[in-house]
Amino acid sequence: MFVKGLARTLRDADRALFRMIFRIKWAPLTVLMRWFTVAGTAGALWGFLAALAFLLTGMQPASLVIPWGAVAVSWLVAEGAKYLFNRARPFIWDTGIAPLVKTPSSSSFPSGHSATAAAGAITLSVLYPAFSPLFVAAGLMVILSRVYLGVHFPLDVLAGSMIGALSAGAFLLLSAGW
Repeated sequence: MFVKGLARTLRDADRALFRMIFRIKWAPLTVLMRWFTVAGTAGALWGFLAALAFLLTGMQPASLVIPWGAVAVSWLVAEGAKYLFNRARPFIWDTGIAPLVKTPSSSSFPSGHSATAAAGAITLSVLYPAFSPLFVAAGLMVILSRVYLGVHFPLDVLAGSMIGALSAGAFLLLSAGW
């Protein structure tokens, strides 16, 4: 009984936070959020940034393998987990919600965009600390864009971010011995 009540409270808080964020609409911000969501698809933004940094900083193999590996693993884990949870996306749960981007057909939980954003932002920030504010900002924009645009609940992006952080941590720890 306690667990069901807790789950219901968590679900209700997640939906309320979603509604609060989704109500915020400003045309210039919407354009920016759409750009970050498209750029963050399947970790493309992070793959590009890692490749660019690799080329500009002496082509150290670890500088490419660590972010690409962490992003790839986080994406695979997040996308695989969607089959376990099969959570309806916000616009399916509430037909009054009109997403601001093309809607994915997969489950909402966890967010693959958020997983790759966290993995990419963390690994690149560790490898290139001078640029970490930019990487973190870009990661946060990808993550927030998913809720702002109406395709994920806040807990979806939190779970995805945790997957990405764990993947980044694992790759960084494994690389410490290189």
